[in-house]
Amino acid sequence: MNKSINKRQAEKITISARLSREKHGADMNRERDASTAVNGLEELFLTNPGISLDAISKAVVDEACRLTGSRAGFAGYTDPFTGRLMAAARTDKTQKKRRGKTEPFVSPEFNKLWARVLKGKKPLLSNSVPPGRGAAGHSRDGIKTGKFLVLPALSGRKQLGLLALANPRGGDYSATQLKTARQMARAYAIILKRKLAEDLQRREHESILAIIASSQDIIYSADMEGKIVYASPKVAAYGYRPKELIGRSIFELVHPGDRDFAVKALAKARKTGRTLPMISYRLRKKDKGYFFMEQKSGIIMSGGVPALITGVARDVGKKLSAAALLKENEAILRSIFETSKDAIFIKDLSGRYIKLNKACADVFLLKPEAALGKTDADILPPKVAQEVVKDDLEVVRTGKTITRTYDRTLPSGKYYFSTVKTPLRDAGGKITGVLGVARDITNVKKAEAELAEFRAAEAMSEVARPLAHDINNALAVINGHATLIDDDINDSGQIKTGIAQILNAVKWAAELTSRFQYFARNPKPRCGTAKEIKAALG
Repeated sequence: MNKSINKRQAEKITISARLSREKHGADMNRERDASTAVNGLEELFLTNPGISLDAISKAVVDEACRLTGSRAGFAGYTDPFTGRLMAAARTDKTQKKRRGKTEPFVSPEFNKLWARVLKGKKPLLSNSVPPGRGAAGHSRDGIKTGKFLVLPALSGRKQLGLLALANPRGGDYSATQLKTARQMARAYAIILKRKLAEDLQRREHESILAIIASSQDIIYSADMEGKIVYASPKVAAYGYRPKELIGRSIFELVHPGDRDFAVKALAKARKTGRTLPMISYRLRKKDKGYFFMEQKSGIIMSGGVPALITGVARDVGKKLSAAALLKENEAILRSIFETSKDAIFIKDLSGRYIKLNKACADVFLLKPEAALGKTDADILPPKVAQEVVKDDLEVVRTGKTITRTYDRTLPSGKYYFSTVKTPLRDAGGKITGVLGVARDITNVKKAEAELAEFRAAEAMSEVARPLAHDINNALAVINGHATLIDDDINDSGQIKTGIAQILNAVKWAAELTSRFQYFARNPKPRCGTAKEIKAALG
């Protein structure tokens, strides 16, 4: 009788182990599939610099629907300029036949539900229909959306968009599908953050080009041999098309009487990395004649050596008065100085701020006028002030421009800055102070760190989960055999007691393994110290 019972129990254990292995295999396949999908989205973004946000959103919702078995869904991002949710939808084949173009599938009722996600920044899952309603909503084509899953795409606490899925094939949405959807929403958020930053940078670049195009001055760039690499549209006023000037030498256009001076000025800039404050010479018009111009220029460094010279050339043939020109230039510079989002400052040789814009003062939590006359030691933490002064002294001592990236803890918070510092000189070339421009690149650094952390977490999960599963299998076998032995022993002596201790130890080990599996699924625990982690594991 006991042998028959033992045989049945052994068969149950064998079947249970096989089912466990099959489930583990299915889970591993889903994990790999999700990781592959995330990697595919990252590769799509990285290898297609010009890809649109709509195309990214469409790829995300397609993959999310495939991985979760959803018949419909959409991925949407919040347009930073309009505040509207821009969505790309995924629908089934029958719906696509009825629709001429891709649109979000949701009804007003479903809109209200995902609006809650936008506001609360928390996932929303429903596998049930509210009382008195046939479905949670319908699409414009009549598709019911009785079961749905909506997740926010977050960067920190900032809502960038959301991922919405509906109508899973084969039943309800499960915890596994929720986890997969979370992975897709997280990857979507990281890509959105970088893409939105790139689009903002592109818009700023286009704005700069628009400003250049509307300028009444000729703006150009040339290499250090004098070959033109860019010419603004203003050259059309003198008969040229910008494209026809690309690759030509600037000296071809200079009046023969001024050419030697222009050649020497460029040679000096190439050697010293500095340009003259202002030069004047005559440039040739395409049809005939020359015009007098005044040029301000600067050097763009690459690898510590001059790479390009940029010039702003103004036609002074109308003999504008020096006072009018000075006033206009000052107004332009003041406008750029005050409206720039970059922190711009000027210090004298004593390290005192003699001019700074609002963006710079905001970093110090001061008004611009309150910072004037102060030194870095008056404003910044001692260690930071020492580092800043050291760089300023290097600029003054060497007379060279330096470009560096810093992480700074300042009165207004912690930042990453890309900073350029250059010496200021008077008309005689004597250094009179330091000009600095600091750009806040904190968001770029955070995006890079988030992406690296995400990949590390995924890698840890792939290694740790199989190990925890194998330990569970071994514990199941030990537990099964110990139970069989316990059933066969009738006395209540030491052996019976020992078997009981084994079963208790297996139970305790299984509980520890279960906690280990939790940490494997969540590689970044909330507790921050080794002591806290040890306590959490018991």
